[in-house]
Amino acid sequence: MKKSLLIGLMISCLYSCAQSHDIAGDYEKISKDGSVEYLLELRANGTFLFDSYTIRQVEGKSIQIKGGMTTEPSIRGRGRWRAENDMVHFETDRNTDIDHNYPLNLHGTRAKYRGASDEKAIAEVEFVESEVFWITGIELVRKNPE
Repeated sequence: MKKSLLIGLMISCLYSCAQSHDIAGDYEKISKDGSVEYLLELRANGTFLFDSYTIRQVEGKSIQIKGGMTTEPSIRGRGRWRAENDMVHFETDRNTDIDHNYPLNLHGTRAKYRGASDEKAIAEVEFVESEVFWITGIELVRKNPE
């Protein structure tokens, strides 16, 4: 009984790791004029970086504008992520992940992952729950590898 339980746990762990590896990658939302609005990097090591290039009021941050779009992210976030089934869970540690360069707290944010299929050629991530009001509903598509 103990051996079968151990084998079951190992298979579950391997499946979870394999799924996280498939989800890892760069996701983006491109505006109508062809510039990047949002960029999410889900790294295979379980960390993430999120950049918003949309113009927002950010306290104490000057935003340079070139041709109507920002040249630097207007707000950024970082932390750890994990996948459970088709959901991506974001965790941000207030002590280590948040500072003046990365003020966005995505702790508790969840996104739905949809892998590539016959119906759609590219994987995507949609934010479905967040305490950051403007992030819920944003859909990002996987960036093509270069």
